[in-house]
Amino acid sequence: MKFRFLGDGDCPDWLLAEINSLSRMTSIKMKLLGQMIVKLIINEDQLDEDKVKKLTHDAKLDFDDAKAIIAAIELILTSSVRYGVNATDLSSELQQLGLPREHSVALGKLYTENFTRIMESLSSRSLRLSRLASVNVISSDKVFVNLSLVLKNKNNQEIEKFVNLSKSDVPVILTEMKKVRAIMDGV
Repeated sequence: MKFRFLGDGDCPDWLLAEINSLSRMTSIKMKLLGQMIVKLIINEDQLDEDKVKKLTHDAKLDFDDAKAIIAAIELILTSSVRYGVNATDLSSELQQLGLPREHSVALGKLYTENFTRIMESLSSRSLRLSRLASVNVISSDKVFVNLSLVLKNKNNQEIEKFVNLSKSDVPVILTEMKKVRAIMDGV
């Protein structure tokens, strides 16, 4: 069977197993866990292990099971946003996978309430390999300009690169970079 929230693909076996585990929790506790995961997705908060343990304790889930459930909810929410599924379809498809109606509706509401924030967070992180942190002129003479570029990668580690430019190329590159920035700001 194909599911829209998975990009018209099949449901992975591990997700089916976690839907069974999710079903053992109450819908209210699953929604609270989902709210924590939304904050994790949008980088507002770190996951509090103690709160996760308290929420999953009644369902007799150990912490490894809880981590798998977190991965499942994160996949459901991010994949649904990625493929632009509406909440009704998401809820319906989750029920087809065996998630109880109350749980599916709760996840659908959580998805609807946080769609924009998740989309913005995913967009800001997509296709970003590294970003420019600083540019410093190391030396300059009549012919060349030596620059130090400090980049930050996805893990926020700084990488320094050195560039040697002809002085006559600097105004051209600056103009081109301003055009690129204007285009990117428009997107």
